[in-house]
Amino acid sequence: MRASGLPRLGPDGRAIYELALTGPGVLPSALPGQLDREPDVIESALADLQALGLLCPSDDETGMLTAVSPDSAAAQTLFPREQAVSEQLGEIAEARAEMERLRPLYAAARAKWLQNSAIEILPSLRAVRSVLSELGAACTSEMLTSQPGGGRPTPVLEEAIARDEAMLRRGVKVRTLYQHTARYNQPTVAYVERVARLGAEVRTLSDGFPRVIVFDRQAAVITLHGRPLGGVLVHDQSVVDFAVASFERAWPSATPFTAEYQKEQLHALSTEVKQDITRLLVSGLDDRAIARRLGMGLRSCQRHIAEIMEQLGARSRLHAGYLIGRAGLLDDTDPEGHDPSVAGTPPAVFDTEGLTKR
Repeated sequence: MRASGLPRLGPDGRAIYELALTGPGVLPSALPGQLDREPDVIESALADLQALGLLCPSDDETGMLTAVSPDSAAAQTLFPREQAVSEQLGEIAEARAEMERLRPLYAAARAKWLQNSAIEILPSLRAVRSVLSELGAACTSEMLTSQPGGGRPTPVLEEAIARDEAMLRRGVKVRTLYQHTARYNQPTVAYVERVARLGAEVRTLSDGFPRVIVFDRQAAVITLHGRPLGGVLVHDQSVVDFAVASFERAWPSATPFTAEYQKEQLHALSTEVKQDITRLLVSGLDDRAIARRLGMGLRSCQRHIAEIMEQLGARSRLHAGYLIGRAGLLDDTDPEGHDPSVAGTPPAVFDTEGLTKR
């Protein structure tokens, strides 16, 4: 039986129909012997033939079934269904036309809402994706993205690539910030290679920047407190300007993200990550919090911490904090007096000989 409710006539049904055409009809009780088929097979085939209108009871009372012409059967069984389908298609077309008439109303109301509302809560990932697609399609000049947390999930990258490539082809300038740990995530590397070919600029920092996406410096999407998969769409210009300023402050200190880079650069990035781990270690964060902050796996973070403590000769985390403080390894600031973690490259790093102050 098909999804439409109409049976599919098989070889047994065709054999019975052909037999019925050779005489006045067929007697159901005699068919198993005539066709050498099991009774249940014959019963099923007869049911299909009658459902299609190709067999009907004879006028006498012999129980015989006679053949009906395909044209008559089609008029009886198929035409009513065709008429019903035609009516449904008409209803669908009418509903679609009504929805099309509502599109300008929706667009105007949406634009007015966005203009008058400073923020809009996006409670789910689906809502965030919908707004990002909408803002990306309307973006005309620039998109700024900062995405802490290491490598991005493949489904997120697959969705982002279509949006970002479309913007880049329209001439929109795209700049993106990741954490250094994103360089070791192959899907993220592949994404960067694709958008870079179209002119996107991607850089990485170890730590010290928020998650935000800014479109044309007029709208920003930030994380929703307590709901990591949700977001907040912000139109308040003061808040958007603050997000842009935070991005622009971090951008000059970030390292360009290229698919191919030298061993020396890898070493420099690794030592910068170690320096940030040292700073967070001294601040009292546990291993999980440090790993989450720097966008790396817990085991990688613990391996770095073990190396730091070995280089210091520390017996415990408390002892490591004492040794770091005594050596003044985190005391330096940049020329403007800013915290090294915000400025970008820290003044003290780990070199190949151990923990030294530079």
